[in-house]
Amino acid sequence: MNVLKRPAACAAAVLSAAIAPVGACTNQNTAQPNTSPLTAPPPGTERMTTQLKSADGTLVANATFDFANGFATLTLETVPNPILTPGFHGLHIHSVGKCEANSVAPTGGASGDFNSAGGHYQAPGHTGYPASGDLTSLEVRSDGAAKLVTTSNSFTAADLRNSSGTALIIHQDPDNFGNIPPARYTQKNGTPGPDEETLATGDSGKRVACGVIAPATSSSTASSSTTVEPPPSTSTSSVTVTTTTVVQTPSTSTSTVTVTGVPTVTSTPSSTVTTPSLPPNG
Repeated sequence: MNVLKRPAACAAAVLSAAIAPVGACTNQNTAQPNTSPLTAPPPGTERMTTQLKSADGTLVANATFDFANGFATLTLETVPNPILTPGFHGLHIHSVGKCEANSVAPTGGASGDFNSAGGHYQAPGHTGYPASGDLTSLEVRSDGAAKLVTTSNSFTAADLRNSSGTALIIHQDPDNFGNIPPARYTQKNGTPGPDEETLATGDSGKRVACGVIAPATSSSTASSSTTVEPPPSTSTSSVTVTTTTVVQTPSTSTSTVTVTGVPTVTSTPSSTVTTPSLPPNG
C-alpha cells in the first residue's frame, strides 16, 4: 500500500513544482516598477513635468525632465490618442513657455498652432546647430504608442526657467537634424548643403502637440505695476479727518463761564456793609 502512495506523492510534488513557476512569473510581473514619467524621482534630483496636448486640448503624452549629475534625463510616454501616426516625429524644446493654438510667433508672421512657443531653444552662449533644445526623435509604434528616454547636457533646469519660459513640442514629421551633406545636396539657389530653415527646424513639419515646461514670466511686470496703485487710495482717508477736528474746537470754547461769574461778584459787597454798625461799649 505504501508503494502505491509514493508515486501519487511524487506526482503531487511534480505538479506543485510545475505550478510554482507560474505563480512566480505572475508575482514578478505585478512587482515590476512603474516606469511611467509620474514615478517619484531619485533623491537629489530636480524634476520638471509637463503634459503635451494637441491644439484642441487632446492629451497626447506626459513628459518629465530629471536633472542630476550635470545632465537632464527626459522621459516621454504617449497616451492613446488619434494625433500621432506611426513613424518618427521631431521633438524639440522651444524658446517660449506658451502653447497657444492658432497663434503668431514672437517675431511675427503667419499664424499656426503653437507658433507662440517661438523657435528651437538655445542655451545662453550657444548659437550653433543642432540647437540646445534639439532632442532625440520620438518613434511611434504601429499601434500608436511611444516611449522615449534620452539624456542631454545642453541645458540646466535654471536655463529652462528663464523669463521667456520653455515648451516641449512634438512635430508631425521626422527631424533630419540638418543631415544634408553638401557634396550630395544643394539648395534651390545652388548653394550646397542645408539652408537656414532646415538647420533651424529639421524640416519636421507642423507642431502637433505642445506642453509648457516653464511658463513665460514676462507678464509679471504687469502684475507688479498694479500693486503700486493701493498707496494713493490710502491718502484720501487722511484728507477727510482734517476739517472735522478743526471745526469742533472753537464751538466747545464758548466762554459762557465769564458771563455767570459777573453776577456772583456783585452780591458779596452788599453783605459787608452791615458789619461796621455793631461795636457796643460794654
